[in-house]
Amino acid sequence: MQLAGVGVGSLAVSGLSSVDVRAASNCANGPFERTYSGATVNIARLESRTSGGSAQDVGAKSPASEQEIESLRGVRIDAPGRTSNHTQSAAETGDDLSIRTEYDGVGAEGTRGGVPSDSQVAAGNGKIVHALNQQVAIFNKRSGNRQLKVELEDLFEPVIDEPEGGFAYGYPFVFDPRARYDRNADRYVIAAVQYEPGITEDGEIVDRDDQEEGKEPGEEEENESEPLQRPPKGWWCIAVSDNSNPNGKWHVYRIPPIDNEGLVDYPTLGLDRDAIYLAQNFFGEQLEVTMVTLDKEAMYDGRDVTANHFTALDNPEVENIDFTVQPALQPFSGGDDGTFYLVDSVFPSPTASALTLWEVTNPVDDPSLECFTVDVEEFAYPPTARQPDSDKRIDTLGTRLMNADYNDGSLWTAHTIQYDWNGDGAPVAAIKWYEIDTDTREVVQSGVYGEPDRSYFIPTVGSDGDSTVITHNVSGPDTFPRMDVAGRTADYTPNGLEDSLVVQDGESRYDYGEGEEVMRWGDYNGVSVDPTTGRFWTVSQYSPDIDIDPDAEERDPYHTRIAEISFD
Repeated sequence: MQLAGVGVGSLAVSGLSSVDVRAASNCANGPFERTYSGATVNIARLESRTSGGSAQDVGAKSPASEQEIESLRGVRIDAPGRTSNHTQSAAETGDDLSIRTEYDGVGAEGTRGGVPSDSQVAAGNGKIVHALNQQVAIFNKRSGNRQLKVELEDLFEPVIDEPEGGFAYGYPFVFDPRARYDRNADRYVIAAVQYEPGITEDGEIVDRDDQEEGKEPGEEEENESEPLQRPPKGWWCIAVSDNSNPNGKWHVYRIPPIDNEGLVDYPTLGLDRDAIYLAQNFFGEQLEVTMVTLDKEAMYDGRDVTANHFTALDNPEVENIDFTVQPALQPFSGGDDGTFYLVDSVFPSPTASALTLWEVTNPVDDPSLECFTVDVEEFAYPPTARQPDSDKRIDTLGTRLMNADYNDGSLWTAHTIQYDWNGDGAPVAAIKWYEIDTDTREVVQSGVYGEPDRSYFIPTVGSDGDSTVITHNVSGPDTFPRMDVAGRTADYTPNGLEDSLVVQDGESRYDYGEGEEVMRWGDYNGVSVDPTTGRFWTVSQYSPDIDIDPDAEERDPYHTRIAEISFD
């Protein structure tokens, strides 16, 4: 049964209320137990080494003043192409989302120029950790002053071995970071992957893009015709803070998959009371998803860590390929005395109608993994997004789930799908979100969110207490790529989102050239619950008022925005 209605302003929603669930066994190979040693680094000393001893104390844009923050509170989408102050009372429309604090994070000018940012945020007691491609920065949570910024390869240097003949890129390539704050243990956790591309006998680099789906015709054949002197390899990299202050010591580890000859890509990170969970898409001889459970207590103490690997994750009850498994952020439950949850959206070909719910028990001592098929409404791969003043499109990143957040028996997640709002054969990218009851393994509510004239994409969900928010991006023929947040409270009408606001408008088209027709916008956004206030901190990138000729050597940059959001 489908429920349709009108959402916030001109935004539309539709919902799902009927589901089916099936269980399957033999979902993966393993577990395979391994033990890994780590090292300890002082991140403040890394900052001194990389910046000549002078830590930066500003973001790309100054923090907003109290007057500016007050003027932004209550701003929401009211009609296509414009925003207005929300004047209706909460009694008429429910609670309102508002921006409490905001400031710019690290922008492309402060990086090696990597595209996209792949921003993550972890909010602790007084500090914000902002992780993005090839670096991590720490901000004062309230003032927005940046206290330090280090390169990811410097953070993980003690556990990275230089291969014979040197690194193919000249330095260790560490990318795709994830960041979480463990509210139960008051620790920060950062995960990323290191990739070392293959090298032929002639010294040519087999780049990681050649290993992924979507390579140009003939590339694979050309690379396979040249014998490899050194095969490509990949590793997970994970760092945990020694205490609640991220400006001090971190314990760092490098975890190889069971067979790491291939591309270790798109890492995902979750945790519960006793374990840390890493998953990734592995491009070796064939595409597969692998996962590892790590003893959290040992890592937080900086000791050797026991890891249990699962390979070839696959739900045999569905025909489509399982892809991008997302571990939950579940700090107060699970572990050896409970159940930990992961979820993924099977790859549509051309459509799919299932999610897979994965359950791990006893993750440290004797882990087991089961999978369950949850039938949902049929979905298809979303189209790319339009943008003003350009024929170049924005990549909406397909139907993979962006993250998973656990809240009091519910697992929240979302992805981007194709949706035809008017039934006129002109679909756009829209957001599909789900709340899954982990006891019954059923979707208890779900909705489609967006509007006919714009694309909504890369949704990242945070849920705590009575509130749930979705950080996402919006782009269209009259909308430069921007950062939005939508959400709902527990007593709002099921299957709908209660309010939304524009956090940061896009200010220019996004075109970094290189002859590409589709611009990679991002792999994910970030959401973190404040351990003190229960509000949400979010981060995403936006297109600033900088427009560089696509034929120039420089790329169009991105900026990132960090914002504190609440339903106060």
